[in-house]
Amino acid sequence: MKIFLVTTYLAILLSSCYSYKIFPKGYRNFTYTGEKKEAFVLNPELKKECQIFKRAAIYNIVTDTLNKCVVKIKLYPLQRDFVCGQPIIASFITLGQLPVLLPDKYQYKFDEVHLNDTIQKRYELKIATRFWFWDMFAVKKNFNQKAGQTLLAAYYNPQ
Repeated sequence: MKIFLVTTYLAILLSSCYSYKIFPKGYRNFTYTGEKKEAFVLNPELKKECQIFKRAAIYNIVTDTLNKCVVKIKLYPLQRDFVCGQPIIASFITLGQLPVLLPDKYQYKFDEVHLNDTIQKRYELKIATRFWFWDMFAVKKNFNQKAGQTLLAAYYNPQ
């Protein structure tokens, strides 16, 4: 019986009690209202990276490559820098009542291919995963949306 309870508790804690937070905080509500260029993604087979790029809405994505004004985008695989997972033990001991942040960093890279030149873009996306019992009821569980929001803000706010 104890094994069943522990297994059930772990399944709930590790599967549904999380949300994503964007850092720095200024990126959370960033919106771009300017004019957007058109772009064509050269390698849409990188599904996760392509979804993040579409969610960022830096460009209007098109499927026609015949237009010479269209910027071509070459995506690279998303790289993740893991953090230590020890803080999750504190959440486990307190039955999920202590929120724990795991601040992961992601390296998002792509090339903007214009007519004669290629501009390499590289961004560090700081998206923390928060584990907390009450996040079971949160709707902030879409990583691609949060990564897209962070990419958009980082693109227009170079540091």
